[in-house]
Amino acid sequence: MQYKNLILGSLFALTVISEVSSAEMRPSHEAHVHGEAVLNIVLDGNSLLIEFASPAINLLGFEHTPANDAQKSILQNAKQTLMATDRLFYFSTATCRSENIEIEAPHMNQHEDKKHSHHSEHAEHADFHASYAFKCRQEKDLKEIMIKLFTLFPGIHQIKTHWIINGAQGITVLEPNNPILKIN
Repeated sequence: MQYKNLILGSLFALTVISEVSSAEMRPSHEAHVHGEAVLNIVLDGNSLLIEFASPAINLLGFEHTPANDAQKSILQNAKQTLMATDRLFYFSTATCRSENIEIEAPHMNQHEDKKHSHHSEHAEHADFHASYAFKCRQEKDLKEIMIKLFTLFPGIHQIKTHWIINGAQGITVLEPNNPILKIN
């Protein structure tokens, strides 16, 4: 969670500077839009922090509690895919090694009880949240990050990307035909 605090603190500064509303900047239950996801990226020294948030429907094709073994398998596969950072991100000219991964997936810790329904108000709007911490070499040369999430999760049509890297900052909207974050 220490990484998440650094990301949020850095993004707060970006929010003030770029005059974008904080509700749009923070991945939260409020910003739940099907087809859209959010990436927050901060490079601080050689520490690269990435936070990803997406409605579950973008990754699973559904948001409700898995109703059968096939849906349970889809949920488990999505979580495993989010753990495989080499499949998610490609860093140009910099070598970044994953150091910490935290995944919050909906419905992963729920137990089944046939007598009682455990659907909460948020079951209709389930979200995935993932935090990644990398240590990078040649971090000053980091000019592009290819985001491979579109290929792995075709339900994602747009990723709002907020970044602070090498003294530069910006907001970029990535799409399947343009999955590369170019750092100015």
